[in-house]
Amino acid sequence: MKPARRLLQLVALWAALALPLIWLESAGLVALWWALGCLLLLVSLLDAWQLRRLPAPAAQRILPSALSVQQPHPVRIRIRSNSLPTGSLLADRHPGDDPLTGLPRPLDPSKDELTELTYQYRPSRRGPVRFGDLEFWVPGRLGLWQARKLVAAECSVPVYPDFSRLNTSGLDASHTYLFSGTRLQPRRGEGMEFHQLREYHAGDSLRQIDWKATARRQTLISREYQDEQNQQILLMLDGGRRLAMPVGSLTGFDHALNAALLLAWSALKQKDKAGAMLFSGDQPRWLPPVQGQHGINHLLNGLYDLHPSEHASDFSLAARQLLKHSRRRALVVLVTRLQQEDRDDLMSAVTLLRKHHLVLVADMLLPEQQQLARQTVDDFDGALQVCADAQEQQERQQLHTRLRHAGALVTATTPQNMAAQLNHLYLMLKRSGRL
Repeated sequence: MKPARRLLQLVALWAALALPLIWLESAGLVALWWALGCLLLLVSLLDAWQLRRLPAPAAQRILPSALSVQQPHPVRIRIRSNSLPTGSLLADRHPGDDPLTGLPRPLDPSKDELTELTYQYRPSRRGPVRFGDLEFWVPGRLGLWQARKLVAAECSVPVYPDFSRLNTSGLDASHTYLFSGTRLQPRRGEGMEFHQLREYHAGDSLRQIDWKATARRQTLISREYQDEQNQQILLMLDGGRRLAMPVGSLTGFDHALNAALLLAWSALKQKDKAGAMLFSGDQPRWLPPVQGQHGINHLLNGLYDLHPSEHASDFSLAARQLLKHSRRRALVVLVTRLQQEDRDDLMSAVTLLRKHHLVLVADMLLPEQQQLARQTVDDFDGALQVCADAQEQQERQQLHTRLRHAGALVTATTPQNMAAQLNHLYLMLKRSGRL
């Protein structure tokens, strides 16, 4: 409980009335002044006593079941109007990572049964966030005091990656590659699963014709094929410190996680299985491959709270751990940011994984480095910076070449384009039958 502005003004006025009494020296006026002070004290104590007995407003906080990082979400507070005193103040105990909620905010009861207030909360990072109790500052009947009233509303809400960013990354979920339908031409080798028989179409290969069915129906019948299903995609996320660098409003790890989850969603859409593993993080995590459209929820709940650690990336250890979990042939997608000192460790990891899996290494490039390669050199310091970056890029290309010679697939792209690039490569590999 704290004194309100009105009480402070009355006390200041009562104190100011004492100044004339210094010169008047009237005993009657002094007694009157003390009487006014006692009356003010009595009234303020009565107002404080009534305010202390006043129950907390009947209120409820309404939150979305899940939030997206860096996106505003409405938080609604509903209060029964007959329990809310006029001139109240709401100071909701929301997570402290958003300073732009506009709280605390004054509240007056509406004429309706319920008084509602809505503010926007924008979480700054993934993981569970905690909302505390609702905090109200309500005035007394005479407005001399304010008391804090708490309404139990503590809860925790998960903050997931922001998939709206992926929709603007150049990848459309309805892209023509994202289908599990039939093939226009048959193919040899893996990746050819029989789908159905249909009437012969002009352009069908002779090998595609089913002669037994043609003889029975007295008309040409062709076999139709679809992409092989029930294949595995294993996502290896580097949880070390190298992906902790900021890239825009997110970190490199956030972009890597977004790309991995979208690739998993695409694989599940193709009726393949998708699993994930975090390595070099504070808490290494393994999510076995799942299948079906609801599998993305399993992966999302298992990965949404991950953050990069301060550890160095250990690729060979990660490869051994992955092989302990799964030896069935799969497309292993390693998402990291390569550095020259990774050469021996990474080559060892690729050699181990290639014995059982098809390996794709996704190297994250920083947008600043791409801009640096195109900038105009105006001074000596700028020339040194461009030369140093050019040497680093040359070493990176040499490492890419060595990885390709070791049998790995390599792609290098910026964080903003990684989701679309990985999905495109996965679908091309699937259509070519290499999985």
